[in-house]
Amino acid sequence: MTQKFASWFATAWLYLILWAVVLIAFTVLLYIDGIFSRSLAPDSVEPLSFQAMGWAYRLFAASFLMASARCAHKGIKGGWTFGMLGAFASVIVCLHAFGFGFEALSERRDQAMAERDVSGVAEQSIADQRAFLEERKGQIDSDLETALIPLNAEIYNLDNDGKLNEELTAQMRDRRTQLQDQAAADKRAIDNQIMQLVVNGSQARTETIETEALAQPWHPLFVGLAQLANQTWEPTNNQIYIAAIVFIIFWVLLAESLVIFLPERIYSMHLRDAELARQSDAARKGWETRRQKAERKDPNHTTPPQVEDTGYWQQRIMKALNNKMKRPTAKGLADSYFNGMSVEELRGRLLLHLKRGLVLVPATKSAPEVKLTHDHIDFIMREGEYAPEEQMTNGHDKSKGDNSDEDDTGTDQLPAVN
Repeated sequence: MTQKFASWFATAWLYLILWAVVLIAFTVLLYIDGIFSRSLAPDSVEPLSFQAMGWAYRLFAASFLMASARCAHKGIKGGWTFGMLGAFASVIVCLHAFGFGFEALSERRDQAMAERDVSGVAEQSIADQRAFLEERKGQIDSDLETALIPLNAEIYNLDNDGKLNEELTAQMRDRRTQLQDQAAADKRAIDNQIMQLVVNGSQARTETIETEALAQPWHPLFVGLAQLANQTWEPTNNQIYIAAIVFIIFWVLLAESLVIFLPERIYSMHLRDAELARQSDAARKGWETRRQKAERKDPNHTTPPQVEDTGYWQQRIMKALNNKMKRPTAKGLADSYFNGMSVEELRGRLLLHLKRGLVLVPATKSAPEVKLTHDHIDFIMREGEYAPEEQMTNGHDKSKGDNSDEDDTGTDQLPAVN
């Protein structure tokens, strides 16, 4: 746990977040499937049956890629069946989500259209009434003119017939004045009505604008998208509606992708982790088995170790690096820690492990992991800056039990090499 806890914690936290994302998206889309599927049921069919079928499609769409991945990983034939059926199920559940989103948008669209229609109807009604009143004023003038023509003619005749008809003429003139005064009064009343209509129209437009501002039938996001797409400050309802449709399509496709594709990727990661764990366990058990067999067959460790025995080489190199010999030699280290291997063969195998990036794992848990370097090889081969002034050629350095691994009391710490 001290060596693997950080990696385990980070990996576990990653998987936890990924599965949480899948669970949240799956729950929301399952709710949408239930509502929209019930709305598809005719009167003769129980809506619960449509809801259950919608949920079945959702469950399969979320798992078919995982099933296909398992078939491919295990070499099971027929994985294409899951893929084919899953594609159909994915189309169905995407249409469910699209239908739900478009239904919600249609309510906002109808609300926006209705409010503007109300405003238009109110303004059109006021305009129609005003036109009617203006027409009525014209009709009053026409009726007055029609009524005055015979009256004026009669007054003219009375004034020019040579008779004294002053009293009758005065009555006729009073009658004409009454008709003119009545027409003027009727026109003033109509003017007052027109003025009231103008005031009412202004109030109606103000109330409509305030109602639209308070109602906010379109979400500001949709309005902003329409403004950007159409390069206009006041987009129309149709432009806003199209922007909202594009957003809903993107939203649905992303949500469906999280539910359909993400589980398969996470599951594949789990399969890979499990496979790597099995391979690591098998390799470790295999090395232990080979080491035990080699020790039973060769108790004195005279058989050179195999290059593939990584764990064996890690232990031997660490012991050689931490030796306590007073005057170590390459031959002495090869005899003591590498089963009597020749110096040239030891150099070749160490260079091979260097190329493979062998990691030296010390026995002390607090010590860091270090990769094999050229300095380490120079230290074991007694070359470079570690070469003695006079190379020893008598084989073993007997200053400290060279031929016994059990006599090694090293500190399991790497030498201070540059």
